[in-house]
Amino acid sequence: MRGAEANAYAAGLYELALEVKKVPSFQKEMKEVLSLFRDNPELLETLSSYSLPEESLNTLVDKTFGGLTNKEIPAFLKLLMLKHEILHFEEIASSFNGLCNDFSGVKEGIVYSAEKLSEAEIKKIEKSIGERLSSKVELENHVDHRLIGGVKVYVDDKVFDGTILGKVERLRSTLLKTDGGKI
Repeated sequence: MRGAEANAYAAGLYELALEVKKVPSFQKEMKEVLSLFRDNPELLETLSSYSLPEESLNTLVDKTFGGLTNKEIPAFLKLLMLKHEILHFEEIASSFNGLCNDFSGVKEGIVYSAEKLSEAEIKKIEKSIGERLSSKVELENHVDHRLIGGVKVYVDDKVFDGTILGKVERLRSTLLKTDGGKI
């Protein structure tokens, strides 16, 4: 799927969320669906199957996602299945999340760390960066094993480098400046 197609599906769902005045609720449930697909990739593969009858796939969606508050989300998933685009759900969900965050004034970013961060750690970093930027911030954690420790955060065009490697580089740079370029 090209990015434009994913954006078109995301924009369609976003317009519906605006129309029914449920943008935050749609966003929350789309994140839940994405999390379920990430935790159960076999479910996504099953829903993309060409060999299973459409009726069976629709029943599976109803059973799996019928408990969602917004019935439009399972209907959207069925549309993606019918159009054989369900395998691109992550890309569509990401685009949809971006539209929702723009609507809510939330800045998106990435926090790199040597190991996976807990939700509490991510929330603490989001709060700290949000205070610096005077905005609500939503971060996605990416693991970078090259980092020795600490975190590096990218939000918009800003970088907040709290890694040990970053600190060593800043120290090196300072020493080079004060020592006439000799170490």
